[in-house]
Amino acid sequence: MISSGLVAGALLGLLAVGLTLSLLITGIRGIRTYRRRRHERIAAPVRGLLLELLCAQDDEQNELLDRIARIDRRTWTALEPTVAAMLGKVTGGARAVMVLLYERRGSVDKAVADLSSRSAPRRGRAAQVLGQLGHRPAVPALCRLLGDRDPEVRLAAARALGRTGDAAAVPHLLKSLHGPRTVPPKVVIAALTSLGPDAWPSVSTGLRDPAPLARAVAIEVLGVAGALAQTTEIVRALREDPETEVRIRAARALGRLGMPEGLAPLLAAIGPGRPGALRIVAAGALGSLGAVAATGPLTELLGDADTHVAGTAARALLRLGPAGEEALREAADDRSGGPAAARARAALAEWAVGGARHDVLVEVTL
Repeated sequence: MISSGLVAGALLGLLAVGLTLSLLITGIRGIRTYRRRRHERIAAPVRGLLLELLCAQDDEQNELLDRIARIDRRTWTALEPTVAAMLGKVTGGARAVMVLLYERRGSVDKAVADLSSRSAPRRGRAAQVLGQLGHRPAVPALCRLLGDRDPEVRLAAARALGRTGDAAAVPHLLKSLHGPRTVPPKVVIAALTSLGPDAWPSVSTGLRDPAPLARAVAIEVLGVAGALAQTTEIVRALREDPETEVRIRAARALGRLGMPEGLAPLLAAIGPGRPGALRIVAAGALGSLGAVAATGPLTELLGDADTHVAGTAARALLRLGPAGEEALREAADDRSGGPAAARARAALAEWAVGGARHDVLVEVTL
């Protein structure tokens, strides 16, 4: 039996540990607050110069740039977060001035050098700065950081590459999806999408990548970005790709793109014998496509044995306009008591109450 003395000692020990942790947390917060206020106090006298710089005429900008570029290191360290925040908010000439300020200060060269630092936080911070600046000469070094041993640095490098707008980063971003050191697909998709239309041809080459995840990501990007010129390649993926998950993304992309070329392959994808998840997404994509020619095939799906397929087909019909709505009403009036009539009535009721749900999401894992 444990003595009361041991219990009391254990409780006192736990109390001491709790008190120590509480004091430590309070101390850390206090130090952070002190540093933040100290930086704000140091930066305050030159913040006004930044605002003047953004509003200045061309002949006044050089003088203001020189004044801010010559401030001491401590003041620049305190001011830089404000400059970085402005850089992310302004566009056009104001952004160009902020980039020029970084260059005159020598921060660009320092950030490039820090990409090779032994410190992971420095490498990550350098990647972030160069991404904000859209510094294309750093693209090769940022691509190397996609294989960095630190996962946070890899994330920073991927996001920075997306901001550079350089299509040369595309194959490296796709490659980062697999291997011992990877970047999450969502981050890669965001980066590839941010690269803009000039990168679409390079992204489309990913549709033939041997890795299924790379093909799926490439299709997702082209669909989200609205790359209409790549519709033919996406159609080929829906028809021919051996991976169901890739075909699912292709079907969704065709619905987003809304091109007539997507009709025939999407109709084939809802046929019997196809994977259930693919049929669901393809049915929803037909609704997004808005092709009246899909009315008959979607109406036939109302009686499908897969209730998810049937429900999606009903909601897709509502998106086809008057023709689809009329098909649903005819199916709902059928008094034979079949499941198609019940599903049609349910879709119409849902539409009358608050509008049918149009989003068809099937999560896939590669």
